[in-house]
Amino acid sequence: MELHQLRYLRAVVRTGSVTAAAEAEHVAQPSISKQIRALERELGVPLFHRVGRRVVPTEAARLLADAADRVFEELQRAAAAVSGGGPAARLRVGATETVTDYLVPPAWAKLRAAYPAAQLSIEMLSTDDIVRRVLGDEFDLGVVVLPLADSRLSIEELFDEPVLLALPLGHPWAGRGPVPLEEALAEPDLLLSMPGHGLRMEVERAAQECGVRLVGRVECRSQFALLRMVAAGAGIAFAPSIAVAGRTDLHTVPTVPPLRRRIGWIRRPGRHLPAIAAPLLALLREAAAEAAQAAHIRRTTS
Repeated sequence: MELHQLRYLRAVVRTGSVTAAAEAEHVAQPSISKQIRALERELGVPLFHRVGRRVVPTEAARLLADAADRVFEELQRAAAAVSGGGPAARLRVGATETVTDYLVPPAWAKLRAAYPAAQLSIEMLSTDDIVRRVLGDEFDLGVVVLPLADSRLSIEELFDEPVLLALPLGHPWAGRGPVPLEEALAEPDLLLSMPGHGLRMEVERAAQECGVRLVGRVECRSQFALLRMVAAGAGIAFAPSIAVAGRTDLHTVPTVPPLRRRIGWIRRPGRHLPAIAAPLLALLREAAAEAAQAAHIRRTTS
């Protein structure tokens, strides 16, 4: 039993005529008749009563036509899923905290309008864990802090952004303009992210270049919690622009020389991604640019 035979059978049942079915399927009438006879021989039962020039479906034909409807409906759903528009169009992503917290929400809000049935599964993890799970095929792609060197991965830069110094409102540095990087790094009230985190590695690299020994008394895994501490007056912290855009409970200033961080996305080489991957990455890049601009406007107008 072939799919085209079921399609022809369904067309004859629906139209009540071999001629009309042939027109609907854009094939010659003898082709329809030939395939119907082949089905009858295979099944061993008549599918249509011939009444003059008319054909009347038997109960067997009606059962097959109903089954054909379900078959073709499932095939259409599967094809939509494969092309990215169906309920099975699921993208699995591992991402850093700031990307997950600040960029994914606005990006997904825009993306779901174009892919209403698509699904996103996202986990917030460290770069090492993201790499491990991308290599283990647990994630389709990962969004991590660069640089990252791993020959087992395809690595592409997604965006780069300013790293600013977050200060409590009323801090003495708030109104003095850019702060010397070396001075900020040596500040005893500097709050730090945990060792191994992307931003912490960037800060450690800058400290090494400046010949400064980091003496921060607080280390915290969560950038969100660090900024809450800054807002409460517990210290100062380095923060990517996407994490401070639009905040009014703290002040931000750039450093001299400036700090930046690079964000990239990774996958296993040759891995095919769901159709929603490319537009999601583009929207993450767009959201990062908007956040950087918002942070700049906030900084220059404060």
